[in-house]
Amino acid sequence: MPALSDDKPATPGLTKDERDYVNRVAEHYRDTDRMAWEHGFLIGWLMISDPVEQPASRLCEVLGVSREAVDHIDKLLVPPGVLERTELPDGEYSLAMNAEVWPQTVQQAMLALPSFHSVMRYGLEALADASEERRRRLVNMEQFFRYLGDEIPAVFDRYEPPATTVSP
Repeated sequence: MPALSDDKPATPGLTKDERDYVNRVAEHYRDTDRMAWEHGFLIGWLMISDPVEQPASRLCEVLGVSREAVDHIDKLLVPPGVLERTELPDGEYSLAMNAEVWPQTVQQAMLALPSFHSVMRYGLEALADASEERRRRLVNMEQFFRYLGDEIPAVFDRYEPPATTVSP
């Protein structure tokens, strides 16, 4: 099996504007998550592709990415519902972005972060007799996750999804 490339894909099937947008998405994921270029380009393209549903082979062709990269994104984003997979009659599959699920998926992931606070609190109790250095690290983490526990739910309480129609 060929190794994944970490070069920017050629994107032969995209317009300049589409390429610029997809590149910005990929740069974001590269900078924040150290995601391979191919993976970021796939996510960016699936956000704006027309038609929404794209066969895996077409994704490879349009973006100039490897099949391994498409299969990786399939395995990463189909289980949480961010992407929808459709089996095609020829043994191929297609992917489509599920834009309505994306905010819910992010919300679930972010709301799970504060629950780690209880683990940090337990650590402080369990390591009450530990060295000052060990406890200092736990105290920092406990305070951070306590803060997240207070603030993150409020963010989602204030969030209002956009109307179903998009204005220019």
